[in-house]
Amino acid sequence: MSATSSSAIEVTCPECGTLATINVGGRASSDFCQTCDYPLFWAKGRAQQAVAEDATDALFRAPGTSGAATPSAIGCPACGEQNPPVRETCLRCHAVLRPPPAAPTPPPAAPEPVIVINPAPVVECNHWPSWAVALVASATTAVLAVLVVVLIWP
Repeated sequence: MSATSSSAIEVTCPECGTLATINVGGRASSDFCQTCDYPLFWAKGRAQQAVAEDATDALFRAPGTSGAATPSAIGCPACGEQNPPVRETCLRCHAVLRPPPAAPTPPPAAPEPVIVINPAPVVECNHWPSWAVALVASATTAVLAVLVVVLIWP
């Protein structure tokens, strides 16, 4: 923190990075960034910001540019209370803030294979039995022989 007077500090605009000097405790029109009009009385001093960035773990920072030095709060999974990131248990209900991850569920077991044995198909014959075919053939031959003898033989 470099002070130009007892109540002035040098800050860096978090929006555009411009260096400026503001008066601590007052909110004058000169306390806005000359480049982007950001309210510099909300910005932290350069030395103050450097110490905070070194002390803050990236895991606990709030998102965005303003979170570079501001640690985010951790919501309690049981009651929703916002807690500092360094706490292990909730301020309100004393529940564990970072429960261990659940064990992964094993994949479902493969179903037992079903063995299907198809019986040999039953073939049904739809033709005449061989003895019937032989009988009809013999009878037809006999009739033809008689006809040939009677009609053609003089």
